[in-house]
Amino acid sequence: MKSGLSGWVLAIARALDGVGVPHEKILLQVGMDPAGLKAGNNRYSQEMVSHLWRAAVQEAADPNFGLKVASQIRPSTFSVVGYAMSCSSTLGDALHRFARYAKLISSSATVSLIEDDRRLSLTFSFDTGGAPPIFHTIDTVLAGLVCFSSWIAGKQVVPIVVHFKHERPSDMTAYTTILRCPIHFEQREDCLVFNSSDMTRPILSADEQLAALLDNMAITQMAQLSERFSKKVRNCLLKQFADGEISRRSTAELMHMTERTLLRRLKDEGTTFQEVLDRLREELAYEYLRSSDITVQAVSSMLGFSDASTFSRAFKRWTGRRPSLSQQKEMMLSRTPRGEDILLVG
Repeated sequence: MKSGLSGWVLAIARALDGVGVPHEKILLQVGMDPAGLKAGNNRYSQEMVSHLWRAAVQEAADPNFGLKVASQIRPSTFSVVGYAMSCSSTLGDALHRFARYAKLISSSATVSLIEDDRRLSLTFSFDTGGAPPIFHTIDTVLAGLVCFSSWIAGKQVVPIVVHFKHERPSDMTAYTTILRCPIHFEQREDCLVFNSSDMTRPILSADEQLAALLDNMAITQMAQLSERFSKKVRNCLLKQFADGEISRRSTAELMHMTERTLLRRLKDEGTTFQEVLDRLREELAYEYLRSSDITVQAVSSMLGFSDASTFSRAFKRWTGRRPSLSQQKEMMLSRTPRGEDILLVG
């Protein structure tokens, strides 16, 4: 079942209070227990979150309500993902973490990250399992990430451009005030584009050793979030790693179903075959690379990649760095004297 973090709901609640609407009233109206907001890692069903959004927008009677929610985004909003981003060395590392763990924040969201020498682009897609999300939700996600990036970097981060799929509002003032960049509406996709020069900005509370620990927590939570069918697929993939053949066809055969049924069942749980495979590969890659006597080539073969360069590109997409550098960093951390504090400031 699709779900979202209570921290995300808390941001909506704070925005409601800010416009004079008691959030307890609205939460109870849609069948949500306000007490659930006290635990940042609690989750609400996507159906309830969608009902809350519509009720909140109606009560607030403000076309810019989504932007108001965006201003309430804090590390606790994203739980372990937000804290890991806040401990990242650079803004680029933080955004890579956001893209990797976006499903923890909301299992209805998929974030694609593309980076080159000039820019870093984040493209968002949403599958709530029902009606498409109202545009205020999209405003919160995109504007909220810009606000949060500025907050952890300690200075304003201005995107190159922002694309929205929804219609252009009659009054652009609130959008230009919060985003401060060219904004295009009625586009093919919801997208944020950042300048690559901003990706090297240091994060004020950078601590990559702590961020690595939070990464492990996030990976564990991602596995726990997976529904029963996804776990069965994961177990089949583990067997295929041992046998040396990994494919949708062989996975479907092991599960005694057609490929079409396999993909449909995964889609029903808000994920894809590639996402399950990537999460498992990422988790195993971290474990394998902790052993200094295992080469990148060997890890590549163990994870079913065609060659080491393909694995290296995938690992950099997951983590923002090459596997050899991560291996070296892990070795350096393992040699750190017990009790010594490490603070990596960008």
